[in-house]
Amino acid sequence: MNTTSPIRVLVVDDSKSSRQLLAHIIESDPTIKIVGFAEDGEKALDWLKANDADVITMDLFMPKINGFEVSRKIMETKPIPIVIVSSAYNPQDTEQGFKALEAGALAFIGKPAGMGDPNYSHRAKEIVDTIKIIAEVKLIKRRTTKRIASAPPSEHAVTEHRIEAVAIGASLGGPIALQTILSSLPKNFPVPIFIVQHIAHGFTQGFVNWLQTYSTLHIVMGENNMRASPGICYVAPDGFDFQIKERNIISLSPTCSTFLCPSVGSLFASMATTYGPRCVGVLLTGMGRDGALELLAMKNRGAYTIAQDEESCLMFGMPQEAIKLGAARMVLPLNDIAATLNNLVQRNLLH
Repeated sequence: MNTTSPIRVLVVDDSKSSRQLLAHIIESDPTIKIVGFAEDGEKALDWLKANDADVITMDLFMPKINGFEVSRKIMETKPIPIVIVSSAYNPQDTEQGFKALEAGALAFIGKPAGMGDPNYSHRAKEIVDTIKIIAEVKLIKRRTTKRIASAPPSEHAVTEHRIEAVAIGASLGGPIALQTILSSLPKNFPVPIFIVQHIAHGFTQGFVNWLQTYSTLHIVMGENNMRASPGICYVAPDGFDFQIKERNIISLSPTCSTFLCPSVGSLFASMATTYGPRCVGVLLTGMGRDGALELLAMKNRGAYTIAQDEESCLMFGMPQEAIKLGAARMVLPLNDIAATLNNLVQRNLLH
């Protein structure tokens, strides 16, 4: 894409009012231009036969072909960055949005109900920002959703301390990365896992439900004062600061310490304080720098720290910032992370 030209967007949505609202939001930014509209999936596929776009915004529920199927067909025939923009807030419905990520869509965000929506400004900015970010993602082929066996973990993936917990942070591209890791960990994984995934408000429970379908681990939404147990993954709810204040005790606060809420940095900082060297921190794909400084704090306290490598990241921002700071003891391809985590916790059980 020529960076001096506007980002060309195809809007796919069966609602005329939604198309008008998205047009108002998207073209409020002079660097973005809508080049086409499609009322359903079939019309979108027909439009793409004769036209091109840099980004596609896709509704989830449409007649004839839904957003999941359209995303799959586009990624198989003419790969273009797709962002699912949906107003569905039923957890069972939002699971379909995450299935669209499996099919190749890059992001799943909320659609404002209208200009009177109290969250209108926030959601409008999120739509514009996401379009601008994923327009820069280079797509070669549809990402596989099959489980891929990890390479043998490095013999250097050993600590002198017994591991008591794992913390993972992710943003753009994180759902698929987390799916890959959690689907490869054994049911009897001997420590709790704490997860912060940047996600649109209202979609976290659907995200938890979707992840659960791929993992033998038990995956739940973290709750205040909940005591964490081995073999369970605790996902941070949106709108709360997510920390571990005491060994295996989750603390949620509606007063967030940073702009992002939940933030990876807040979780990692609490891990450094609470567990010191007895934990592992993993920073996955994502934009920005959330978690980088705090991963360094974990490393400085003796924790084992991992950053996802550039080649396997959808967006290298967060891991790159951590690597620049020297915060990662290891930089690993996505498909090696689960085996390394298992290796770390299993080898140190007797310490």
